[in-house]
Amino acid sequence: MNSDPARDGRKQAGKPVKPLWFDWHSWIGVCFGLMLFTICWSGAFAALSQEFDWLVTPSARVASFSGDIDFSGIFDAVKQYFPNARIEFLQEPLYSVFPASVDVITVQGERRIVHVDPATLKVIGTQSIFTIERFFREYHEALFGFYGAGKFIVTACAVPLILAMISALLFYRRWWYRFFELRTGKSSVSFWSSLHKLAGLWSLWFVVLISLTGGWYLFEEGRYKLGDGKFADVDSFPLAVNVLPKLQTPPDQRLPFHDLLVRAQTTRPDMHITGIYPNRGGYFYVIGQADDILVRDRANKIYLDPRTGEVVFNQHADDLSAYWRWSDMADPLHFGTFGGLVTKVLWFVFGLVLAGLALSGAWLHLKKRQRSRKSGIKWRGTLMMAGVFTLLPLASLPIMWVYLVRIGPKIDGHRQLAELPIGVTAFVGLWLLMTFSIKLIWLWSCYRLNKVPPE
Repeated sequence: MNSDPARDGRKQAGKPVKPLWFDWHSWIGVCFGLMLFTICWSGAFAALSQEFDWLVTPSARVASFSGDIDFSGIFDAVKQYFPNARIEFLQEPLYSVFPASVDVITVQGERRIVHVDPATLKVIGTQSIFTIERFFREYHEALFGFYGAGKFIVTACAVPLILAMISALLFYRRWWYRFFELRTGKSSVSFWSSLHKLAGLWSLWFVVLISLTGGWYLFEEGRYKLGDGKFADVDSFPLAVNVLPKLQTPPDQRLPFHDLLVRAQTTRPDMHITGIYPNRGGYFYVIGQADDILVRDRANKIYLDPRTGEVVFNQHADDLSAYWRWSDMADPLHFGTFGGLVTKVLWFVFGLVLAGLALSGAWLHLKKRQRSRKSGIKWRGTLMMAGVFTLLPLASLPIMWVYLVRIGPKIDGHRQLAELPIGVTAFVGLWLLMTFSIKLIWLWSCYRLNKVPPE
């Protein structure tokens, strides 16, 4: 019988090309599945973290208010409530039923969030800066720092994520025809395998988006930590390419908050102000949104000299270079904040889908290979690596404890543990318990599949 050249051309080292890509896809799933699960799972909750805070924090809920936000009245209310505190940042309500939030540093050095009702301009409560939003921001972004390498570890996972997608498309024949194909098959494994493929196809756009922005964060962190140490175009801190000279203005020589705010509004009538830093590097710093598409708030910003009200720097998002414009687009795209609650819920759902794909793929593959005599030899070391990725995020929890002490009050010269709100603590605790339970059950299931003797 004559050999088929076309068929021979599809082989590489005696192995068909498509099964080779399948093996690569499976190896990525088993080796990096738990880490990808950690990132996608936490990222899903990060997308709706502010909404979860609203659910568990009584002082974060107010009657619906749709009027103009009086930042001056909010500032005065907080100054009256905390006369000796340093006001760091004022932020408008996220939704009509949210209060305005103000970050302050008390005389004890504790960072707190003050909630102000935008309708009555009354302080309705305060809480530690340790919120659900803060937890997921620190955990999802960098595993609470993880000794300076956390962000590198997290963002580097964009590489196996995109490789898993590419390898899947290379071995899944005619995938572009299979967006509505769900095969129940004769067994539960066949059904879950088909569902895994179907969910993966519908998540392609999301994988590309998350991988692209995640890869960008990896580049940014590399530039910041290993390159020139720059993280912004213009700022009053050394991390900017163009650094504004810091100002030293005594409090009694600063113009009133209201006057500086009016000056900013007059300078940029096109900008809807969303946040104000009364003293950032000595400047009165205002950020917001104009008519630009898909940029974070600080793409539009104004720096005022607090002594004279002079505009020192006025940035329009449209004036940014392509590099810095993309830098300001990455966050809204990565977390889905650009479309309000609708896109955030969509990001939450697809984040959960990716988390499920990270776990189901490797389990299905090991299930199918149960009868292979080489299965145990082939995957033993890989499963050990998966175990390492189970413990890695767990090792970040002691760092969280250090973080809680760092943001707590200072009494008699010693830092104390920050206040842990009951609702926030319960939510975070249950989430961590559920997360590591899922991972340990998955790891044990894969180990058992790998140890089943061949028939």
